[in-house]
Amino acid sequence: MKTSKDINQQEMNLEYPTPLADIVADVAAKNSEIESDGDDDNSEDGSESGSDSESWEDSGDEAWPAEILRYAPIGDPYSNVSRKGSPRMAQEFTMGAGFHHLNEGGNRAMFTLPANTILPPPATCVGLSHYNKAAIALMDKHNLKEIGLRVSKQTYLDKVLLVTDAPYAIRLYVGDDSGPCIMGIALIRDDIMFTSGILSEQEPPLTLKLDPGHPVLDSIEMQSCTWLEGKDRVEKKITYLRLSCGPDTLVFGQMHTPGFDGKQSIYSKVESAAGNLCITGIGYFDNKPVTLQVVDLGLACEDVVDAMNTCVYYNNGVISGNKTQSRAPEVEFLGSITTEDDAVWNTLLGCMDAVENSSPSYGELLPNAVNLLEHSLGGDVHTMHSVFRIDRFLTHIIQERKTIKTFENDHLNFYPKLIPMKQMWGIFSNTIERIKRVHGCDPTLNSFNVAFLQGTKESLKQAIFVFLTQFIMLILTLSHIWINRTDFHIPSLLHLAVSICGAVVVNSMAKQSRENFDDFANIFPQYIGTTLYKIDAFSNIFSGFLVTICTFLLLMMTSDNLDIVLNATALLFVLELDEVMIDNNPIWVTSLYRAHFMKDIIKELNESDKRYWDPEYLRKDRGEHYRIHTPSCSFLFPSK
Repeated sequence: MKTSKDINQQEMNLEYPTPLADIVADVAAKNSEIESDGDDDNSEDGSESGSDSESWEDSGDEAWPAEILRYAPIGDPYSNVSRKGSPRMAQEFTMGAGFHHLNEGGNRAMFTLPANTILPPPATCVGLSHYNKAAIALMDKHNLKEIGLRVSKQTYLDKVLLVTDAPYAIRLYVGDDSGPCIMGIALIRDDIMFTSGILSEQEPPLTLKLDPGHPVLDSIEMQSCTWLEGKDRVEKKITYLRLSCGPDTLVFGQMHTPGFDGKQSIYSKVESAAGNLCITGIGYFDNKPVTLQVVDLGLACEDVVDAMNTCVYYNNGVISGNKTQSRAPEVEFLGSITTEDDAVWNTLLGCMDAVENSSPSYGELLPNAVNLLEHSLGGDVHTMHSVFRIDRFLTHIIQERKTIKTFENDHLNFYPKLIPMKQMWGIFSNTIERIKRVHGCDPTLNSFNVAFLQGTKESLKQAIFVFLTQFIMLILTLSHIWINRTDFHIPSLLHLAVSICGAVVVNSMAKQSRENFDDFANIFPQYIGTTLYKIDAFSNIFSGFLVTICTFLLLMMTSDNLDIVLNATALLFVLELDEVMIDNNPIWVTSLYRAHFMKDIIKELNESDKRYWDPEYLRKDRGEHYRIHTPSCSFLFPSK
């Protein structure tokens, strides 16, 4: 995607949940071991940093090197974050934001100023003007060079609606506000229309239908117009928008030459994006859409629909919006994005401070992000998607070689800090993605799942005995059917109906067990291929088919009415034995997932290249001993 603005291990007792404090203490102890190992591994590498790195950061160098040789053609092949096609390589950004009559310095100046503030006009400005050339030409045309231009509100963002589910059609309502502009937008899915803005039908609305099996846009082009309204007040609107999906294209308005049109309007540069695009947010000013928040899943995305349902949208099944009015100045003036839970920005800042000052830097990830983890475990979809948005925003910053302008400490905007931060946050996002899948599927845990999550000898022993019990009970059942096969007879119509219905009910319950098996394997891919996975497959797939057949045969061999009633569900006990042994108390289940996910984060961080987490190594020799690969947001380190 390109935009035009810039080309540890602790056993758990089944009766009592593991306290969070114990898990944190276990993780902290693990960190201490890793830190001591890292000190031994990197003591030689970090011996020459110190004052040289500080002078490097204070030297005024750009955040990203200008030398082409500093960039590698490939990235880290071992990173779990940088894998090609991973959802961690998606980007999120805002299109249409900013005061287009001001330059970058002017937008920064307006960040902390109230509504109706007029920055010093060129005639009275001391130093560089905050107005761009187009605005100066506009003021000169209308005798405003000694007055300046103002905006009636602090920003052009009264609200942002974050879209909850993927639309299957997009409809634009157009009208006239000192010229043609988009007045409202409707997002349509399964005959449900979510609308916002001024839905004027003086002009026929424009509609673009998306493929429900692949509801993404191929490209977006957008141009805004800032025009003089009244004496010195300027307002903003969208005057050109082009959306493409396969062979279908929706076009509103016409493209204008950027700059002053010689009358009363200033046209922005045309912003464009291409890839697998999703509109995830719409910003409104005076009930007219003025900005779009966009996700680019990337052309290499392995499963676009799954990535959209899990990481981009809430996947509620009903299209709607989540109204947000916070952080409008950051989005308008500093190139940021809108999130549902603004606590993620403070967490990001805390982790960035660790990247700058701590070794290993990831040791501060869980202490800073533990509240986000807890809210996610509790099913807070706003927190989960805010984590995903920060992850995609970091990808956008790195792949486009930009800086995070919301950081007050500009020292944080250095590639040796941004890329490790992305790697750290990406690993955290991998865990939050699995938590989102847990809440989406809500699989019923069995003994084999618990043994995998806990990893203790006690839980493994229990799982093995459950499997052996199920296996022996099925052998006894088959033996009984074989020995008494002569009792098989053609029953009465009533008995036949009960036999068929009983087998169907048992098969339905067996199907639920199979679905739970598939869901758990989808959430935890590392479960696949293990011994527990294989005996789980026997217990919940093969045994399910066997129990269904055995139930039907037993019923066909039974003559007594009461025995038929008893035998209809007798074998369900065999199928459900692995689930009956598990405590389904939500607090205990959450504790089980918490312990596993926290340890899994540490494991994934520890399996990553330790040089990501060593600030001294990254600053040594001004970073010239390793290379950068921005497409994968990773480093290419020299071989050890």
